[in-house]
Amino acid sequence: MDKEDARQQSLEQLHERRKQVVRLHKSDLGIIQIVELSGLSYPTVRNTIKLFEAGGWPAIKPAARGHQHGEG
Repeated sequence: MDKEDARQQSLEQLHERRKQVVRLHKSDLGIIQIVELSGLSYPTVRNTIKLFEAGGWPAIKPAARGHQHGEG
C-alpha cells in the first residue's frame, strides 16, 4: 500500500486514522501489521500507540496546525 501525505488531510481524517491504529493495536496486531493495513509509516504508528498509552483517547487528537493568531 502506498503511503499518503498526511499534510493534505484534515484534522478529522488524521484523528480517524489514529483511532484506527489504536483499535488495531488493542486487537493484538503487531506494529508491522498495522503499518501494512493502515498505510501509515512505522514511526507514525509507534508514536500514536505511545501517545495513547501515555494519555488515552484525548492524547491522540491532532493539534491545530500553523501559528496562533497574534504571534510572530
